Amino acid sequence: MNFISTARFAVPLLAFGLTTATAAMAQDVTLSFATNTPPNNMRGEAESIFLEELTKASNGEIGIVPYWGSSLLEGSEILGGVRDGVADMGFINANYYPNQLLINSAYNLFPQGPSNYESIAWAFDQMFERVPELNEEYANQGQRIVYAYGVTPFAGAFKSPVNSVEDMKNLRVRAASRWYLNLLQGAGATPVSMPWGDVYQGLQTGAIDGVFTNIDGIHRSSLDEAAQNIFFMPDLWLGLPFIITINEDKFQALSPEQQAAFATAAKAARERFSSVWDTEIEDILAAQKEAGYSIVMASDADVETMANLPEVQTNRETWAKEAKAAGVADPEAILEQFQTVVGEAINR
Repeated sequence: MNFISTARFAVPLLAFGLTTATAAMAQDVTLSFATNTPPNNMRGEAESIFLEELTKASNGEIGIVPYWGSSLLEGSEILGGVRDGVADMGFINANYYPNQLLINSAYNLFPQGPSNYESIAWAFDQMFERVPELNEEYANQGQRIVYAYGVTPFAGAFKSPVNSVEDMKNLRVRAASRWYLNLLQGAGATPVSMPWGDVYQGLQTGAIDGVFTNIDGIHRSSLDEAAQNIFFMPDLWLGLPFIITINEDKFQALSPEQQAAFATAAKAARERFSSVWDTEIEDILAAQKEAGYSIVMASDADVETMANLPEVQTNRETWAKEAKAAGVADPEAILEQFQTVVGEAINR
């Protein structure tokens, strides 16, 4: 009888033991991460730091399989890929998604901004806090923001010497955003829209006379090799944060402790990347100088000229009109919040 009783409970006890063991094993999770940058540049370092800190903050429970250099998804595919579960996490550049992330594109409407990383990061935090619609756009795509980082300020790389904004007149210059193409036109240049992958050849062949983008983008793509006249504008920030998101369903499947690890990792990664950001600019300028390239630092007057072009206001009015047509309730109020935050960040 005792044997029978023991036998009757042996299977349930064994099952309980297996369930407990399985639950313990299930605490570990591996997430895939898709990005369009290789790991061996400034952007790659920013993303690697966050992934490292995430594993550390989760005590090793969260592992990451990164797919670098568009090996899983092209840059313009990542928003949909994370939404649909092709990747668990991904890098998002809002410029690739002018319709889905229309409100997030408003960052581009404020060309002059803070020039130190602490203030840049502070501005991003304040934007997301004061303009909840920014997060809502990502939520509408089935994902949430878990990390945001900034890249270096704008510079131009030109085939011929450019010593001031005035010297850009009549030059064919490529920029990524329609809003910056408008600014270039206001400055007297001929704006050119061209895929990023074609820019180096465009400079080599003379199809374009210059490119206007962040200085680390110029250097990591060797565009300064093809256009050796650098016009650097450190107060003209690339105000658009680069974003890492996670699929919302995947996030909700994590334990509360694992979810909390993302915020811990984001804070630690920001502190680490801040020093990288500062030294990267110094290293780029030093490398360009050593290579014999011409480097001109924009004057305060040049920054003021770009920041106060009539096209700046025209861009905001166009954006507000399009946002309202897309169903945004009060786009003017959103722009006011952006302007307030940027002003506060500059004066911190």
